[in-house]
Amino acid sequence: MKKILIASDHAGYEFKEALRLKSMAMMAEHGYEFEDLGTHTLESVDYPDYAKALHEHLTPTQKQKGSPENKEAFGVLICGSGVGVSIMANRYPEIRAVLAESSTVARLAREHNHANVLCLGARIVSIDSAIQILKMFLESKPDEGDRHVRRINKLYEC
Repeated sequence: MKKILIASDHAGYEFKEALRLKSMAMMAEHGYEFEDLGTHTLESVDYPDYAKALHEHLTPTQKQKGSPENKEAFGVLICGSGVGVSIMANRYPEIRAVLAESSTVARLAREHNHANVLCLGARIVSIDSAIQILKMFLESKPDEGDRHVRRINKLYEC
């Protein structure tokens, strides 16, 4: 089984637990299982710590700065809105995180932007929607066409 790293702050804790439980069969069907990086309680925590933990676990699978070696290595980050974890995750050059509120955004982020981390807002999307978004994220493959690769490479010029 391939791992999908998942983490949340306290605002996303119950959502993370529900997503893990309700998507277990779909994940297994696609050859994945979650590796939970926390938080494990409703006690207040800081979302940047969980984006950092995900980065530290995801990075060993990266070949070089900004270039995923394993295009099947994924992360899922959850906070109340999804914005905080998305901002923090995108500070790391090896991560291309997308805040997706629809399956279409998840698909386009994988295909066009080669996203490897899905961010979700526990207060924004339903669990059923999140499962469909995650499913689309897993099923979509990066488009290796010149225009997409060229644009992604420009992300590392600044």
